[in-house]
Order: sequence, then structure tokens, then C-alpha cells
Amino acid sequence: MNTDPIKVYDARWEPHEFDAGKVARLVESTLIYGRILGVDAVTICRDARWGCASLMELAADMAQSSGFDVFLCPDPVSTPQSYFLTFSVSEERPAVMGLTFTASHNPASYVGLKVVVPPVQAIGLGCGPLGGFQKIREIYHGTETLERGGRSRLRVLSVAREYVDFSLAQAGVADGGLAGLSVVADFMNGSAGAEFMGAFQRAQVSVLPLRLVPDGGFPTGSPNPTSAGKMATAVALAGTEGADVVIGTDGDGDRLVFGDARGILSAGIAAIPVLAQVVDPGDAVPPFVLYDPKVSPLALSAWVRSGAAPVLFRNGHSQIKERMRIIDAVAAVEESGHFYHRLRGSRSTAYMESSLVTTLLFLKAIRQRPALLHELRSLEDSFFTTGEFNYQLPGDAERDAALAAALQLFRDDGAALVSRTDDGSDLMGIHVSKGMDAATGALSPDWYQAYLRVATNEKAVMRSYLSSGDPSMGRAWETRLRSLLESRGGRVVE
Repeated sequence: MNTDPIKVYDARWEPHEFDAGKVARLVESTLIYGRILGVDAVTICRDARWGCASLMELAADMAQSSGFDVFLCPDPVSTPQSYFLTFSVSEERPAVMGLTFTASHNPASYVGLKVVVPPVQAIGLGCGPLGGFQKIREIYHGTETLERGGRSRLRVLSVAREYVDFSLAQAGVADGGLAGLSVVADFMNGSAGAEFMGAFQRAQVSVLPLRLVPDGGFPTGSPNPTSAGKMATAVALAGTEGADVVIGTDGDGDRLVFGDARGILSAGIAAIPVLAQVVDPGDAVPPFVLYDPKVSPLALSAWVRSGAAPVLFRNGHSQIKERMRIIDAVAAVEESGHFYHRLRGSRSTAYMESSLVTTLLFLKAIRQRPALLHELRSLEDSFFTTGEFNYQLPGDAERDAALAAALQLFRDDGAALVSRTDDGSDLMGIHVSKGMDAATGALSPDWYQAYLRVATNEKAVMRSYLSSGDPSMGRAWETRLRSLLESRGGRVVE
């Protein structure tokens, strides 16, 4: 039984798990944490899901009555736009904390909280000042309360137009700069559609939108474009309408996929044109770009040719952004569809998701060289990948046993299993590889890699991802893994 709603990257829960008093205690603990850090202002945003509006009201009232100046955006916005709001406010109020109420790609029944602290730094469990959510958890289970006083200032604002302006400028896309491109964009009834459409209209992209209007009930299921079949309608529409590019976002707009009428590209491949525009191959020291254990070795080779220095790191949004800050990486990519950038303001630098910047950079590259999309598709088709597939087991013990059994299959095949990077960072899962030379980048024709891990935000769920240079081998391994999980009572979940 969960004793608090705090997970590895954020706080996330279903309403039946915690009553109103415990949820209020989470918000109070977060504000106490902010006060310890010297925070004097709070930005508050939410995505479209139904449960977030009341939480926003609660947080705004509690923050005001505790003396924090509050900058409130009441309309549903994407998580990247919420980060941008905090980033913008920090230019004048550097001691600002950002609260975003969202449960990302999870089903409509979930709610959650993401937190940014000065200097626009996302926190996680054991990540951030004083351990981030670890410190909030300590406060949550303690007795300290938030000192209340007179009500402070509340400012209601929207930075949607400023966010579009900033994103266009960061990507180097002028008004009308993408004219001639046609796109099918599926927004999954999430909160990112308005900002994307605003940027597309400015750049004169021709758009066929799907599930554009925010609906916190997510009537067509979990808003996750990386789940199997979720982008099928958009891909088919691109074929019938002759659209150049397919784009999909998740419920809060921080997860992103690209493709065309032939299907969806893996994130590592889709990142090739994006990174080519943020990396200068003439740099004396190649800039760092973080990648997770699922990114294809073929994509990494292309990154290197563009002038980047790929650095293996674990999954985890807050942890990746913290590592980017430490090593001053220019970008990062997770195969789950998360893209991160180093973004500079007039007075500060932030390391964060900006799906709009990523999308504009991708489209700009395709606009400049239309044949590039065909090259990306050819590279994608040269290897097999499963995408992430997830199974929920009857319980955590059964999940752990299934994971151990799956890893033993790979050991028996002579594969290498790694749980930490060269600098000792925990990968939070097991990276499996065979036929790959990490030092030289050489690959045998039948290379394969896998990444297996326990889900951090869902109960008893095991996540698997597999890629291979030999499609028949890749499919055989996928069948073997699925059969093992199903034989142990596993069922497919999104």
C-alpha cells in the first residue's frame, strides 16, 4: 500500500488512493520545501485532465495565504509551456517555484504534480536541492506545518503567445518559414493543441488536426502517442491526404512522436535532424547529448557524424534535466518520446522539455531538405524495434520474478547486461546488448539490444524495449518475452 503519492519523477496518484486531507498535505509539504529553499513566488499551471482544476485552486489558496506571490495560469496548458512560464517569471523573480498539476500520458483517472525549483530546475525523488521529492516526502510524513499570514498578491496570466514567439525564435523559424509543409497532428485531446496550432499558423504549416480540443476524460483512452496503435489514424490520414509529416503529442504535451504515411519513427532517429541544427560540427569540443538505453546504435552513429558527443544516461525526466545542467548538455533524447533542450533567456539558462521547439526544428529540417524524411525512414527500416511494450503482472512480486526470468533468457544467450553507466549512474533498469562494441561503435549484422525495467508510476508493471539489426531475430525475442510474461499472468497495458 502506498503511504504517499510521491514517485520517482513527480507525485502521481488515483483519487481513490488518497483523501483530500492527504492531497492537501502534499501541497503543503511542497510549499514548505519551497520556503526552506527561499522561494518567494509560485507559478501554478495545469493540463486538461479533470482532477487538476480543484488541485490548482487548493494550491493557489494555500500559497497566497502563506505569503507566496502567485502567478496563476487557469487555462489548460502543456507541461513545457508551464515550465516556460516559470522560466519567464524567473527572469524578474529568480526565487520562483513552479507547480504543474498533470499526470502526463496516464489514464484519465490519474492526477499528479510536477515541481520546478530555482533556478528553473525540475526535481525528482533524490534529485534536486536537499534531495527534491525525497525532502518533500520527509516533510509530508513529519509534523511541520506551513505558517499562514495575510494574503499575498495573485496575478492571473497567460504566456501562450510569448511561448510561441520564444519557440519560433529558438528554432530559427520566421513567420511563413515553413510554408508548403503539410502535417497531420494528433493532440490526443490533451493540452498542447492550441500552442502548436498557434505556431503552425505563424509558420504557415498546413495542418490536419486530430483530437485537438482538450478533454480531460480522454474519451479514446490513455493519451500516449507511443503506445501501439495510438497513431494509426494519423498515419492513415497522412497517406490519403498526402501529408508530409505526422506528429503526435501526449496528454500534457511533453511526449512527442514524428513520422509520415509509412509509420512512426523512433525518437533516436527523429532526433537526427533536430540535433543537426543545435550542434555545430566545427566545435573543437563536441557538445554533450544525453540518450537513454533504448536509443538505436544507428541513431547514435548519425548523432556523432553531426558533431554531438552522445552520453548514456538513465530514464527519468527530472534526473536527465539535472544531469544536463551539471554537464551543460545541449540536448537529450529518451526513446519514450521525450526531447530536452538547453534554452537560454536574457538572464538565465534552463534545461527542459520544449516540444514546440523540437517540432519546429524537425519541420525546419524537412522544409530545407525534403529528401531527409526518406533518409530517416530508410534508416528506421534498416533495423527492427518493438517500441515499448508494457505488461502488468498480478503483483509486484510476480513482476520482479518475471523480470528476473527474462534477464536469464538473455544471459543464457551470452548477452551483456549493464545496470550502471561508466560514471556509476544507476540506469534504473537493465541494458542488454549483444553484437555491439561500445568503444568503436561496430555492430555485427545480428546485433540486438534491450532495456527492461520496473515502471515507477504504475503498479506491478514491467516495461520492455527491444531493437535488433536482424528483424527475424528481433521478432523472435519479442515473442519469447511476451510469452514469458503472459505465462506468468501478465496482461498488456498502455
